[in-house]
Amino acid sequence: MEKKPLGPELFERFIANESNAAELEQLFSYLGDVDQQELENLIQSEFEHHIDAFNDADEDRLALIHVALSAKLFSKPENRILKFVKSSNFRKMAATLLVVVSVTLLIAKFLNNGNKVVPGSAQAVLTLNGKETALDGRVAKVIYRSAGVTVSTKADGTMVFMAINADSAEASKLNVVSTPNGGEYRVTLSDGSMVMLNAGSKLSFPTDFRGSERKVYVEGEAFFKVAKNPLKPFIVNVAGNEIKVLGTQFNVSSYPEDEGTQATLLEGSIQFSNANGDQVVLKPNQQVTAHHGKLDLQAVSAEDFNTWTKGEFLFNDVPLSIVMQKLARWYNVEVDVKSIPQKNLYLKISRKADIDEVLDAISTATAYRFKIKENKIMLKE
Repeated sequence: MEKKPLGPELFERFIANESNAAELEQLFSYLGDVDQQELENLIQSEFEHHIDAFNDADEDRLALIHVALSAKLFSKPENRILKFVKSSNFRKMAATLLVVVSVTLLIAKFLNNGNKVVPGSAQAVLTLNGKETALDGRVAKVIYRSAGVTVSTKADGTMVFMAINADSAEASKLNVVSTPNGGEYRVTLSDGSMVMLNAGSKLSFPTDFRGSERKVYVEGEAFFKVAKNPLKPFIVNVAGNEIKVLGTQFNVSSYPEDEGTQATLLEGSIQFSNANGDQVVLKPNQQVTAHHGKLDLQAVSAEDFNTWTKGEFLFNDVPLSIVMQKLARWYNVEVDVKSIPQKNLYLKISRKADIDEVLDAISTATAYRFKIKENKIMLKE
């Protein structure tokens, strides 16, 4: 009589060290009663397709991990079940089971530490007075103080510029904050405006804003929360386009995969002008895309385009090739865009998630399977 498959929650609870005695008895009784051929059929039919990413050495390491877990789980005198646990057949089966369930992402993370693939974090480089200073989100300190100007960092990944009675020469100096792939950073400008830079981006700005306008330059992606000042408009120059605001919140992106420059308005209003002099005024929940000399305006859910500032990825009907490019930038890996299938995707997941977890979620949603090999996202054949 064919056995009824066990629910995956039994394996999940076992690996998570949460199984009770009854669950352990059920699990090992099921495995202990199958003969060699049945065991091979079980592996082939239910689990084999999950382990192609691991080599023999990895399976041995998984077996060792399982031995440690077993030692912690079992304190009863040795019986038939425990003998089976210690057998080579069971260790192979346990290694396979560890790969199958969702909690094996922890194991995969352990095995893949050599790849050094980790989520992005607060890191950037400040260029001030021709000197480069590496920034991270762990240290609060003053990094510059002179002629009425103070530049400091906070432990939450924020840099603050303050200019009090700064002389003209000091105020007009142009500073640059750039984030590498795998980095993000917040900057509070001297007028109180906040700018958050996504990975692989750059912000250029004066130490203090003098004259009739506040002008900054952006490359990549940034979220702006502009301090209101009706007498001094805030202007963002990005890829030859200009965004003029008085006080508002908006996101702007001009990555290569965007195929143009996108500005998305959350609140207030902005005036967007392209290099040809064409203009459009945006209202909240509108997005303009400047490409091929034209401006395309459409209604969107603006919150969808700044979820990255809240620690989440949200891709709503986005081509898989674009998703992969943005993931590659955040996790500081490479991707062969030409190898990515043409398919759109909906995905919402934490930006702190392990890369294997993200790729697994994409595989579930698309039926395409991906892996990290030599620091590159690869499509599995």
